[in-house]
Amino acid sequence: MVLSSSQGYKFITSDTIAAIATAPGISSINVIRISGENAIATVEKIFQGKIKLSQAKGNTVHFGKIINPVTKKMLDEVLVTVFKAPNSYTGEDMVEISCHGGNFVASTILDLLLKIGARLAQPGEFTKRRVLAGKMDVAQAEAILDLTQAKTETGFNQAIEQLQGKLSNFVNNLTADIKNIIVQLENLLEFEENEETCEFRIPPIKKTIKQIATNLQNLIAQNEQLRFFRNGVYCAIIGRPNVGKSSLFNRLIENERAIVTEFPGTTRDSLQQTVVINSIIFHLIDTAGLRRIKKPSGKEKIEAIGIEHTKHWLNSADFILAIYDYSQTMTKDDELVYKLTHSKPHLTILNKVDLPKRFDVKYFGKEKFYEISAKYNQGINQLKRAMAKYYQRKISPANNYLYLNQRHITALKEVVNLLAQIEHEQYLENAIINLRSSLDTLTTLTNPINNEEILDAIFKNFCIGK
Repeated sequence: MVLSSSQGYKFITSDTIAAIATAPGISSINVIRISGENAIATVEKIFQGKIKLSQAKGNTVHFGKIINPVTKKMLDEVLVTVFKAPNSYTGEDMVEISCHGGNFVASTILDLLLKIGARLAQPGEFTKRRVLAGKMDVAQAEAILDLTQAKTETGFNQAIEQLQGKLSNFVNNLTADIKNIIVQLENLLEFEENEETCEFRIPPIKKTIKQIATNLQNLIAQNEQLRFFRNGVYCAIIGRPNVGKSSLFNRLIENERAIVTEFPGTTRDSLQQTVVINSIIFHLIDTAGLRRIKKPSGKEKIEAIGIEHTKHWLNSADFILAIYDYSQTMTKDDELVYKLTHSKPHLTILNKVDLPKRFDVKYFGKEKFYEISAKYNQGINQLKRAMAKYYQRKISPANNYLYLNQRHITALKEVVNLLAQIEHEQYLENAIINLRSSLDTLTTLTNPINNEEILDAIFKNFCIGK
């Protein structure tokens, strides 16, 4: 079977493919994967063990040496695992060579395999072959990628659920419901001659279709609201110059990455760092101090550019840490910070609690604030708990929700639009056409085997050995 790609290469399932499956770097072992009709015969050309690999049973491991057939030089002592079709990851004959760690050893063996008949696998080609063999659907393949990229327990659990078929089952059930409606409408179209009877039975069907569309809209809205599960929370630290933004940034990431001095305006550009706090991913942004500069000149021009970046993060960040200097009276720049942040999702922070308190907290009214000393790491753990709690409250009612990535959301939005059009249709034929189009769109979620563009978009994000 040949599957061409918009990127110019072709996936040919009869080819023997090979790739290093482990990450680059120094490690105890590296794993090289080989798959295809001639996978076992290819490795047999360079492997010397007690038995020939062609005589080996499936799911067996064999100790031996990798020998260059031309120079007769030994490259490494290895373990070779043999898998026989269809009982392998790809559904084809497969071999995995476990060699010693280090980039050079694995690369040398891979180069030898490519010289004797294998070709280098494309990104995600092993998993793509698994899908083509019918051993999993595309939604489950995407879950494998999510699983390898999971940064939190929540992301891990969602990937496992999708790998076990949660999304696939949802799509199958939804497909069955729509097919049932199509059968009802086709029966009406073919067997009902009494127009009054048709009119009597159509309203309940329209109500069912509308309910399906509403359920999908709710699912999409929930996913868009809870996107931070996978994408993380973009959290900007906002305050006027010299209130301790960079010190707080360093404390939260537990690393002295931002430059801290007693001089205002040290931070001229935004720094970013990702941390996980109580299973919530935060993309922290240390911003330039926010202040009014009427006519910037000299060094102020550079600072003014940094302030523009700060305003960008004010508009685009999911969450704000609004920080003020507890040891100073409130300034007009503090008022600007409050004006720009108080209506956004945020926490209010008063830094430098180790110094005499001069800031008038009455300005915040009944709003809760957090007292810290970034310099002495005081109150930081309490602040971290508050940051995580703000988002953990959203998790509780959504523990069992069905996670959708952007591709899934786009497809389901198209289904919703198709179903919504049916409510205004006067002819059964048009309603049936829209329902069949909905089925075609749902198919792309789990089984877009004939859609090269979708397959390319999914598997290009995989690593080469996956």
